[in-house]
Amino acid sequence: MTKKSKLIRTIKITAGILLLITVAAAGILFFPLTGEKHTEIWSADQQFEIADIQTVEKNSEDFKILMFTDTQLWADPGKNKECYEQMDALVEKTHPDLIILPGDILSAMSSRFSISNFISHMESYEIPWAPVYGNHDNEIPSNSLNWQADKYMAAEYCLMQKGPSNLYGCGNYVINITENSQPVYSLFLFDNGRYIQYDNGETKEVYMGYEQIAWYEWNIKGIAQAAGRNVPSMTFSHFAQPEFREAVEKYGIVSDEGIYTIPEEYGFGYCQYLPAVSPVKSGFFDKCKELGSTKYIFCGHDHENSASITYDGITMTYGLKTGPSPVPWNYAKETGGTLITVKGSADSQSVNIEHIVMNKDNT
Repeated sequence: MTKKSKLIRTIKITAGILLLITVAAAGILFFPLTGEKHTEIWSADQQFEIADIQTVEKNSEDFKILMFTDTQLWADPGKNKECYEQMDALVEKTHPDLIILPGDILSAMSSRFSISNFISHMESYEIPWAPVYGNHDNEIPSNSLNWQADKYMAAEYCLMQKGPSNLYGCGNYVINITENSQPVYSLFLFDNGRYIQYDNGETKEVYMGYEQIAWYEWNIKGIAQAAGRNVPSMTFSHFAQPEFREAVEKYGIVSDEGIYTIPEEYGFGYCQYLPAVSPVKSGFFDKCKELGSTKYIFCGHDHENSASITYDGITMTYGLKTGPSPVPWNYAKETGGTLITVKGSADSQSVNIEHIVMNKDNT
């Protein structure tokens, strides 16, 4: 065999090996992970059972909820390490009773590789935790939200539930904070973290689904009837409501650079740009006002925004971006977490919201 023939043969063998590696890698990356079939159906006519709602018992006068917002763990081990270090420091500093993650926990293809590490890290705190989904959690359809939910629900301390399958998304569920086994505060977690194309051709944030609103009302009324009184509540989802943008435009003080600062009489924090929201008002904010239970709405998504603003009696707040997820997705000036403290007993309660900054000028 001539040297030329040997070279050609070596090139062919090498190309074949590379092709096999590429095919295997593609199979690993894109083989669909569908999870257990999601079949629960909800109807407004069905019997409400408060025992079906998960609970976290309130063991002291103050109940502390820590938010890790838009952690966006991905394929950069260095950035992930920084994020985990921030999370660890926040837990050590605040000693929360519950941790909530309002979406964009994982990014893109890394979800099938990083989800186990993330779950193990969360479980190490031995604190109840509750995730909802954002737009980045669903970037790769083969890593289905249903499959991810199965992973979360198998964890000992994770409170996630898939919720009814005839509601928008996966991961609509309720947690009751209880005192002496009686509900004193309800937490609603909604999956509203995807983009959709509207009739005008624009691709924008999805609105809160009408079926989600009906399910929310059914739960609010059911909890009130079971408890014998109106139980206060707060909600968590990835996208802000359109009324958040309205409030910032109406009350925010805008600088020459286009940054909106929230005056003290209306709240605190700032928006480096107006909240990114659905162009459609589906009526969720109005339903919250009508029912009178929900006075606090929390969201994530806009990394550079940290505003908290009260509008028509409801306080809407961005969770402070957690961790240094990669540019160009993050130009947050401050990163850390948000602590929500429900103070007092069932008869006399107040809520305190505080951003805890762990790193400034994070770009």
